[in-house]
Amino acid sequence: MKASITHDNKLDLLRSIEIFQLLPEKKLEDLVDECREITMNFGEVLFKEGDVGETMYVVLSGELNVENENSVIAMRGRGEYVGEMTLIENQPRTATVKAAIETCLLEIHKDQFLTHFASNPQALMSLLKTGSHRSRENLKALDQGMKILKAQKKVNSDLHHLLDDTTNEIYIFDAEFYHFFNLNSRAIKNLGYESNETVKMMPFDVMSGMTQEKFEELVRPLRSNTVEEVVFNGFHRRKDGSTYPVEIRFKYQETETPPVFIGMAQDISKIKELEHINDSLIFFDDLTGLPNKHLILKELNSELLRAKMENKSVAVLLMDLDDFKIINDSMGHTVGDNLLKGVAERIKDWSSSNCRLAKYGGDEFIIIISKIKHEVQVEHKATSLLKLFNEPFQVNGQPVHIGLSIGISSYPSDGRDGSALLKNADTAMNVAKSNGKNQYCHFNSSMETHAKNRLTLEGDLRKALVQNEFALYYQPKLELDSETIIGFEALIRWNHPTRGLVSPLDFIPMAEKTKLIIPMGEWVLRTACEQIKTWLDTGLSIQNIAVNISPCQFGQSDLVSMIQNIIQETGIHPENLELEITESVLMEDAKSATIQLKQLSAIGIKLSIDDFGTGYSSLSYLNNFPLNNLKIDRAFVKDITCEEDASLTKAIVGMAKALNLKTIAEGVETKEQKEVLRSIGADIIQGYLLSKPIPAEEATKLLSCP
Repeated sequence: MKASITHDNKLDLLRSIEIFQLLPEKKLEDLVDECREITMNFGEVLFKEGDVGETMYVVLSGELNVENENSVIAMRGRGEYVGEMTLIENQPRTATVKAAIETCLLEIHKDQFLTHFASNPQALMSLLKTGSHRSRENLKALDQGMKILKAQKKVNSDLHHLLDDTTNEIYIFDAEFYHFFNLNSRAIKNLGYESNETVKMMPFDVMSGMTQEKFEELVRPLRSNTVEEVVFNGFHRRKDGSTYPVEIRFKYQETETPPVFIGMAQDISKIKELEHINDSLIFFDDLTGLPNKHLILKELNSELLRAKMENKSVAVLLMDLDDFKIINDSMGHTVGDNLLKGVAERIKDWSSSNCRLAKYGGDEFIIIISKIKHEVQVEHKATSLLKLFNEPFQVNGQPVHIGLSIGISSYPSDGRDGSALLKNADTAMNVAKSNGKNQYCHFNSSMETHAKNRLTLEGDLRKALVQNEFALYYQPKLELDSETIIGFEALIRWNHPTRGLVSPLDFIPMAEKTKLIIPMGEWVLRTACEQIKTWLDTGLSIQNIAVNISPCQFGQSDLVSMIQNIIQETGIHPENLELEITESVLMEDAKSATIQLKQLSAIGIKLSIDDFGTGYSSLSYLNNFPLNNLKIDRAFVKDITCEEDASLTKAIVGMAKALNLKTIAEGVETKEQKEVLRSIGADIIQGYLLSKPIPAEEATKLLSCP
């Protein structure tokens, strides 16, 4: 309801109306004091055609429709009046009057009218003159209205079925006042109105956010014949106030009498819903609900544009969970997924208003930090992130510890577009991992050079497999009791065509990361078995060749069958092959490892645990694995010069004997180390004291020596 209009405002309004100007000021004031103010809501009927008239009304605010046979023949706005002729002629109402919008009226009763107007002939004559003029206007409007109604009936007759037999909303409205002539049943149903409620509504009554000014601007090209059709997307507003998305098309029919606009609207709610679902699939991670790589790239580029205009810095923090694969493989994918959710929630809670968080990949997250004034802000953020991971995550009721490696790049110093910043952040993150993990590293140009070299090396590594650039070198193993060489450890070497021999420390980690270690490992196994066969066929005495099995290889489901095939194809005995497996690999998934080791042992292959003492295996696990040898890591050999220095090494040897395992000591470089190892009961030694790794030709000569 509108607030009541003040006494002075009513007086000012009446003074501006011609017939009331003829009344003395005192009578005008008395009239305002005596008359009642009423308020009408949209569509409310003031009086109907044929009603007995006892009152007239002055419009203080709002708008009235004067109707005849359901057709609007006139409109009355602020400062206009209706119903006066009934008071003069003492006849029933000649039209129906409704509120077009919320309207405030001053009601003048018949007694009040006679008191103030009948005694003033000049005012009464002016009123009669106005009424006569209005009657002529009303007759013209009625005649035009009847023509419209006839045209409307023809439209309804010809197009009724066509208009209603469609899923689109159809609107026909006059081009001058924009009143609806016709809405099809789909439009009425979608909008939630009764059919009689839509009469004389306007397009902008149902188009959310649309004003008359905007609408006229929209259809102006149609009026000027610049275009035949206007198409746009918007929202329609139902009677209950709710909205739904629509695609709207307008056409202008100038040849109609009067000219009309025809509108067609398609409800695109389902389309928008599918678009939303599609956006969710495209732009959001389904596990964590975070924005994904595609969306964060768009946001990063937008942020860079703002930063350029505001002369601010932007930082990109690319984060990778350390050793997530071990947790995922050993504890199960459900634990892994729940851990990722926990990580996402923890970082989200930590994030501030200038941080945008997204899930970048499998176990990678990315944060964009905007509006940076000083680089130290970024370092503080990175340090804070690392501290965030000091506390374990509670996953399925158990604590899980995990670290974080962070690579940082900054705009504009490290790149001026999103792709460059992400590439450089990834480079810095890899450096952080190679430096020991659980730390952050800020990109610098030297890393780019290093990264390019690594990329080139990776490409060369892929070619090396095809171009047979690899070779096997053999390091002898000496049995201390017999002082004879009983076998070799096979070690892969890469003879690069331009770089020469490439250190295994440079290419083995890369081969692991790129999975090239799998075909490389198979080549090593086959070549080693072929070499054993060659030596045995020439009458040389050798027990076996040891081959390292990488973590990546050990995770292959066809490992056992692949080794069996190689043994059969090369024609060696299974006991001629020894496989070396690190204890960390065994502990990642002890149950699966036990199954595979038992299968290999059943074939007759010898099994050794490599680098013992550097991992975290327990005696109970070692007892469960079907092992033959335990290799003592060089860390327990390098500093011993006498038996007193070898207490820890002696304990390892004693433990191995208790488990019925032979011991192989690596890294033996001096005679003193050899003799101490002999004295504490070690079985076999390997190291530079005997020989560095050598090609097959030299190993053959070594075996041939008496």
